[in-house]
Amino acid sequence: MLTSKPAFPCILLVRHWKELEPPKARPDKALSPSKLAKKMLCPAYYPAPFNEGERLKFLGKHAMAALRVITRYTGMGYVLISVERAGNGWRIDLLFLRIVPSPRIRLVEVKSSRAIRLVHKIQAALYHPVSGADEVAVSNGERDELLSLDFIQQTLVQAETTRQFLTSDPALAARTYTPHPDACYTCGNASCPFLRDLAAFPPKKEDGAA
Repeated sequence: MLTSKPAFPCILLVRHWKELEPPKARPDKALSPSKLAKKMLCPAYYPAPFNEGERLKFLGKHAMAALRVITRYTGMGYVLISVERAGNGWRIDLLFLRIVPSPRIRLVEVKSSRAIRLVHKIQAALYHPVSGADEVAVSNGERDELLSLDFIQQTLVQAETTRQFLTSDPALAARTYTPHPDACYTCGNASCPFLRDLAAFPPKKEDGAA
C-alpha cells in the first residue's frame, strides 16, 4: 500500500498563513506608521525632505540591514515567509515563522541605525494589527528588541488618541511642540521654536532617518 509523506510542517503553516483573510485597511490612510510614530512624540512633527542622494543612501543602508537580519534569524532556525509586505499606507519589513517550541509568526521591523530608539519600537507596534503576527521585534542585524504585549497595546491606544487630535484640531496640533530626540533630528517644521537650538538634539552619524 502506497502512502504519501505529509508536507514539512513549516510549509503547511506558511500555506495556512498565506490563506488567511487579508487584514482590513488601516482607517487613517494619510499617516504611515513611520510618520504617525513621530507625531505621537510630537504632534507638530513634519518630516524634513530627502534629496535623491540621501534617499538612495538610506535605501542602501536599509537593504544591507535587512540582509543582516535575515541571516541572523535564519541562523537561529526561523523561516522567512515575507519580505516588504505592503498594504494601504504601510509596509512590513520582514515576517518570520518559528516552529519550535510552538508555531509563532514574528514581525521584524528593520533599522539600519546602531541604536534602537523608542520611535522605532512605536513604529513596529503600529504594524501589529495588520500583520497577523504573534510577536513584534525591532532589529538592526546585531541585536533585537522584542516588544511586550503591554507596550503594543498601550501604543495602539495612544495612536488612536493622536489620530483623533490631529483630525479634530489640525491647526492646534501643528502648534503643539513637544520636542523629543527621536523626532527632532528628522523634523523640518521651520515654525518650531525648539529647532532653532539644534544643539539640544544633535543628529548622530549612526542614525538612519526612519
